[in-house]
Amino acid sequence: MTIPPCRFSIAASDAPIELLPRDLSEYREGNCGVNYVHCLDSGIPGPSISIVALNHGNELCGANALCYLLDNQIMPVKGDLTLIFANVDAYQSFDPQRPFASRCQQEDMNRLWDASRLIRPDTSDCQRAAEIEAFIANADHLLDLHSTTHPVCPMLIYPDTGANLDFGKTLNYPFPKLYYRPETYHGGLLINYHQQLHPDAVSVVAECGQHFSHAATQQAISTTIRFIQQFGMLDPSVQQPEYGYEKSQHAGEYRIHQVLNAASENFSFAESVLGFERYQQGQAFAHDAGNDLLAPFDNCTLIMPARVPVMDEEAVTLAEFVA
Repeated sequence: MTIPPCRFSIAASDAPIELLPRDLSEYREGNCGVNYVHCLDSGIPGPSISIVALNHGNELCGANALCYLLDNQIMPVKGDLTLIFANVDAYQSFDPQRPFASRCQQEDMNRLWDASRLIRPDTSDCQRAAEIEAFIANADHLLDLHSTTHPVCPMLIYPDTGANLDFGKTLNYPFPKLYYRPETYHGGLLINYHQQLHPDAVSVVAECGQHFSHAATQQAISTTIRFIQQFGMLDPSVQQPEYGYEKSQHAGEYRIHQVLNAASENFSFAESVLGFERYQQGQAFAHDAGNDLLAPFDNCTLIMPARVPVMDEEAVTLAEFVA
């Protein structure tokens, strides 16, 4: 089997680097028998929640959010929380001159979550995924913390299930919420793997803002606290931190339709884009292999456009603004 490389641009970052990775060595030895995994058990029956950071090693905000919980000794009042620093080896390779290079070691950890891969892990990223798989499988609910390349508003992303849709509607979240059918979105996602094991679970990705920013860390902390509180697992005295960003003009629900890969080395967008640009059916939003790419439906919204499109790699996701 040929493993696609972990691709990134080696160009200097155009994202401000406001934060560098903190030293996680004090949290290396967890209490679960696996390095960088910590279980906070209330001793009282209740949900089991896993919160994952560093599925991508250059997305610092998630690690900072887990450290916030551990530093402040925040404990659940029922059930248990498992805090997982996932791809720590990639995280520790961070170089501010090539800040996107620490996304992974050999392959994208958030594209390999498949039982057939985890049984026979053949890359260092997959080996780490196999180490932490039990803590994913045992979780009743899952939050996966991420950040974005461009300075775009935060967002939640989740499979189109009743539990996830209900969660999105009840959470006071003044930012975009995107949902998808598994066949229309990326393969090998951690939340898809968890959802397959627990169809009635809440399985959510939180994109918390731009990589390396203070605001993304604040957003990740706030989102994490609010996620846990939704299940009644925190003492009322635990403060609900402010979000890192102001309410977004793009707030609302979006249905993801498809992920487009670049068909050529000449893929380019029709204009400078960051994400959440909206097009009506028939409008050109990009050019590829000598052709205009036209919006296939009204309210066609660009989600997480690639910073540097690479042939045969993900260039952009198309979603429909619903309400």
